[in-house]
Amino acid sequence: MLSRFHTDRPGRSSCPRHSGAPRGRHSEAGLTLIECMLAVGIASIISLSTLSAISFARTVNELELERTRAHELVCQALEIERFELFTWTMADTVQTIWDNATPDDSSDDTTGTLSVIVRDPATGVTLTSAPDPAVMVEIEATLSWHPRVGRLSGKTLSESVVSMKVP
Repeated sequence: MLSRFHTDRPGRSSCPRHSGAPRGRHSEAGLTLIECMLAVGIASIISLSTLSAISFARTVNELELERTRAHELVCQALEIERFELFTWTMADTVQTIWDNATPDDSSDDTTGTLSVIVRDPATGVTLTSAPDPAVMVEIEATLSWHPRVGRLSGKTLSESVVSMKVP
């Protein structure tokens, strides 16, 4: 009786199931436990770095919003001083830079101190009244505050604008 599978060599069959694959190991492709752990580790590192970058971007954005609002307040004070010279010069006033919309708790708002100084640019002397004779004066408005967020939360930031005017 002839075998269904033809062999060229004794002991070797041309059967697809026994085509030379070592016995005891499966020829199916799969992932080992180490490969799975490596893939999970890489995915975790990528996720953590993405979250860290998003957190950093959010902090920078909030600080930039505070700085922009401070610049707006300083420019507004400078314009008032330019048009109404010496009406409230040297008055350090508290300004709200960032209002968190919680009327019952104002301690979570970002506030700063605004000062407007008028100087004689030639001598550097601070003026409290219009110079006589009229000369060009330097007006400096500065707002100082402590940021609410990030690594700079313990530091003091300031925004200044300087302009010139003849009274």
